[in-house]
Amino acid sequence: MRCIPIENLPEVYDSINGNGAFEIWLSEAENHLSNIRKLKPTERAAYWKVNNYWGKLYSALSKLSENKCWYSESLENSCEFEIEHYRPKAKSIDENKKIIRDDGYWWLSYSWKNYRLAGSLVNKLRKDRFTENNDVYGKGNFFPLEENSPIATPEDKYCKLERALLLDPIKPRDCILISFDKNGEVYPSYSEENTVQNKRAVLSIKYYGLDHTPIKRGRKMIWDKCEQIVDIANNFIRTYMDNDVKREETIDNCYYELAILSSNKQPYSMVVRSFVKTKAKENNYEWLEDALMIMQ
Repeated sequence: MRCIPIENLPEVYDSINGNGAFEIWLSEAENHLSNIRKLKPTERAAYWKVNNYWGKLYSALSKLSENKCWYSESLENSCEFEIEHYRPKAKSIDENKKIIRDDGYWWLSYSWKNYRLAGSLVNKLRKDRFTENNDVYGKGNFFPLEENSPIATPEDKYCKLERALLLDPIKPRDCILISFDKNGEVYPSYSEENTVQNKRAVLSIKYYGLDHTPIKRGRKMIWDKCEQIVDIANNFIRTYMDNDVKREETIDNCYYELAILSSNKQPYSMVVRSFVKTKAKENNYEWLEDALMIMQ
């Protein structure tokens, strides 16, 4: 998961649809919100089914993430992704399936800042077909809060007092709470001693389906590619240890290749960061540590 600059959405939408297009979208979205304010939950559900106006933002949301899922960083290639509501629009439940808001965050259903682009393995409830594990993954209407957190009330557009447990890809600090290993596995960046940060990562890994086998395979491929690049460079450095020119040139080339793999256009780009942080701690790979400074 890497941070997505959602504030750029109006500009991106206009670049696709023409100047002033986003203002028109906002006006129509406000009309839809007005239409559902006095409806009952079942009536709202019927209204959303035929008025999923947020779908018009699909291309712009995809462009913001360079056509990747905002949660898993998987590429959008074999199937279309879905626009999901970070705060569920119809009902929200916690990790124990206890209802938090039985009518959901309906007032944010037409709020563009509540939209995230999600791959089908993230948004839909499903099992991992490649394992014997019977756990069900996927976000669905799960939206757990910290213990004793205030619960947002209707018309609160920003929900600043709520302390959400699920990581949010539009928040930079949230994106560093999960890390990856050489097998493509995902794990919390902080130990259980950091109770809240650890729990947020654990729940997000589960409810975003980030340890689904196909996603792990993709991350492992990137890790292996980094390993190959760095191993070749390290062999060259040790061979020409007394040649400063060749040594520096080799490091420059290695850093360049890692920078490309860590760009926002590449799938699983955050895996590259985890790789460098891990590899630089090994003996004879100290020269790799500064590569983190040039990660995009």
